[in-house]
Amino acid sequence: MDRKHPKISVITVVRNGEQHIEETIQSIVNQTYDNFEYIIIDGKSTDNTLNIIRRYESQITYWISESDKGIYDAMNKGVRASTGDWLLFINADDFLFEPNVLEKAAPLLAATKSLVAYGNVRRLYSQGPDQILGAEWSTLKHYCINIRMNISHQGTFHSKSLFATRLFDTTFKIAGDYDLLLSYLKEHDAAYLPFTIAKMRTEGVSATASNTLLLREIRRAQINNGVYKSIPSFAWFKSAARITFYGKIIKLIGIDRKEKIKGILNKIKG
Repeated sequence: MDRKHPKISVITVVRNGEQHIEETIQSIVNQTYDNFEYIIIDGKSTDNTLNIIRRYESQITYWISESDKGIYDAMNKGVRASTGDWLLFINADDFLFEPNVLEKAAPLLAATKSLVAYGNVRRLYSQGPDQILGAEWSTLKHYCINIRMNISHQGTFHSKSLFATRLFDTTFKIAGDYDLLLSYLKEHDAAYLPFTIAKMRTEGVSATASNTLLLREIRRAQINNGVYKSIPSFAWFKSAARITFYGKIIKLIGIDRKEKIKGILNKIKG
C-alpha cells in the first residue's frame, strides 16, 4: 500500500435502480482523486439500469450483472473484485457529497491506524430540511457498540484487511454491515473524518425494513460479537421502543413527515 496515496475502491450494489443510478455513478467517476477504482455489482436489473451503466462503461473499473442472494452477497462480490487498500460502499440511492471527497479522505486514511474510518453523511428528505449524521467516535462509541449502529455505511471506509478473515454474513438482511463492523469495533476505535462523505436518501432498505427484523438482527449481531451475554441494558430496550414507535409513525405518515414532526418536537424541548 502507498502510505501517502492509498488506493480506494468504491463499490456500488444496485438492482433496478434506474431512478438514481446515473447520479450515483456521476458522483464517483467525477472524483478528483487519481488513485481509486469503481466497481458496480448489479443484481440482474430488468429496468434501464444496465443501459445507464453501459453509458459509463469506460469509466468503470469492473462491473457484472447477475443474480445474487441479497445485498450482502452482492457486497461480498464487490469485496472480492476490489484491489484497493480501502473500500467504500455507495449504493444506488446514495452519492458522494462533492468531487473532492476521496481526495480529502485519502491523506487521513493513510495516517490512521484504525481499520474503520467514517465521516458525516447528509440524509435527504423530500419534505423538510436535510439532516447531518456524524460525530467524534468518543461520542458515538458506547451507543454504537451497546445499542445499535449509528455510523452510516455510506460514510464509512473499510480497510481491505478487515475482510482478511471474513466477509459480510449473508444470513443478515439489513444489519450485516453492523455485524461486520462490530467484530472490529468491540475492541478497537474507529477514526473520525470531520467532513461530509456522502448523501443518502431515506427510501433505502433500512428505512423501509420491518422493525421486528431490524431489532432481531441488531440483537443477533451483538450476541455474535459477545456484546451481551444475557439480557441487554435498559438503554437497549429504550432504543428498541423508540425504533418501534417511529416505525409505526413512518407507516402512518411517511418518513419525511416523521422527521419534520421530530424536528418540531426537538425545538419545543430545546
